[in-house]
Amino acid sequence: MKRQEIINNLKNGLKTLDVANGGFIKNFYEWVINPHEIEEYPLLIIRDTEDSVDSEEVSGSSKHSLKIEIDLLMSENNLTPAILREKIQDILNVIKDLEEQILIGDYVSFKSNEIEFSYDKHLVGLAKIELEITYYTEKWGI
Repeated sequence: MKRQEIINNLKNGLKTLDVANGGFIKNFYEWVINPHEIEEYPLLIIRDTEDSVDSEEVSGSSKHSLKIEIDLLMSENNLTPAILREKIQDILNVIKDLEEQILIGDYVSFKSNEIEFSYDKHLVGLAKIELEITYYTEKWGI
């Protein structure tokens, strides 16, 4: 399944940002729904939310447009919007490298990024990134 291969390559590529590798992320998740403990931060969540498919009659192939959401949650005393922007750029640099190596599809479109802050006992920053990955499979493949 090409879709799972793309998600696995994305997760593995982003793990270069793991604290153990000198990065800033402590925990990585795919599709986590449960609330997180502040001790788990900074953490990264990857979700493949929608796959629009256009099947071609002549070639027997399908063109996929896979929507990916990446959330980075951080909580530090000195957390600022500038720090979150820097972390978004770090994540995008990894994605750029993965695209250049053709590990996450034929084309990656950077759709949006957002920053939010909330406070409930701790300051929490949320950085969101939206991507759309184009790839091809046989007609009935995902």
